[in-house]
Amino acid sequence: MSVTLFDVAREAGVSKSTVSLVINNSNAVKPETRERVLAAIRKLNYTPNVSARELTTRKKQILGLIFATKNLSEGTYLFDSVTETFYYDTLTGISSELAKTNYGLISERFHVIEQKDGLPQIVKHNRCAGLFIIGGLINDVLIESITQKKIPAVMIGSQHQMFDSVDVDISKAAYIAVKHLLDYGHRKIAFINGPYDSKTSEKKLEGYSTALKEAGIEPDKRLIRQAEFTGLSGYTEMKSLWNSRVEMTAVFCASDSIAAGVMRYLYDIKIRIPDDISVVGYEHSIISEHVIPALTTVQICKEKMGVEACKLLLHRLKKPEESIKKIILEPKLIIRDSVGKRI
Repeated sequence: MSVTLFDVAREAGVSKSTVSLVINNSNAVKPETRERVLAAIRKLNYTPNVSARELTTRKKQILGLIFATKNLSEGTYLFDSVTETFYYDTLTGISSELAKTNYGLISERFHVIEQKDGLPQIVKHNRCAGLFIIGGLINDVLIESITQKKIPAVMIGSQHQMFDSVDVDISKAAYIAVKHLLDYGHRKIAFINGPYDSKTSEKKLEGYSTALKEAGIEPDKRLIRQAEFTGLSGYTEMKSLWNSRVEMTAVFCASDSIAAGVMRYLYDIKIRIPDDISVVGYEHSIISEHVIPALTTVQICKEKMGVEACKLLLHRLKKPEESIKKIILEPKLIIRDSVGKRI
């Protein structure tokens, strides 16, 4: 039989209302009484009934997480699918921070193409007190609906003027990747960017172009491609680049998944990395250490994004009238084995 609020009250020698005040962090309880109640909670291993508390306090104890994807039904482990490592790694940060609170978390993957005029269930049915919105594929319909419903929200990996956000400096992340290649003597650097509908693609192109121009190199449109965030798309675009016969000594990729596809194509045609050509990824996902050679990539601080986003949302729930906050994290280059010097 589960432990009830009454059991805790009897063990601590107080009323049920006093136990409720302690659980809800009220200042109306004397310190010695609070400690007695907490001791009883620990002894009985009592877990508050979140649903019952919501009914009593009329305050939701559940937060929602929306991950926008084009990959609703396919397995995320497939070569032609988005691996969703960004989602899982930021979720790790969110979960670690939420563990310190009484809030629970429900998540929903939202297909931005098939459901472009619809809404995620957790938004449609007002199931949560606040929202985490992950990724750069969010559409305007969803943004408008969340705003109209006045649901506190934090965007992770993208930004919007209506919401708090946590992001990495995307332009700088691309810049330091290309600058690393330039420092190793590369001058003909191809770029396989993300898809047109990703809000991050323009910023990555900006960082790529800035690094080249600082080195006195005008970006060559023939060396720039757009790909989905999948290995297969990276493979296909690298094949197109290679068959165009435009000269290149290095490739910067807008995700580690794209980079893995690039590396597979180069392996298939017996081009050695980094001896013949260098490759740099973006994200610092699990993929980057599993490919051969290990991939030099840009770390975009995904778990830290999750932690900071959780802090922002919890603060927003307490103080909804405060001004919008934007946190921009610093990227870091992770040097491995996929870049060689060009003499």
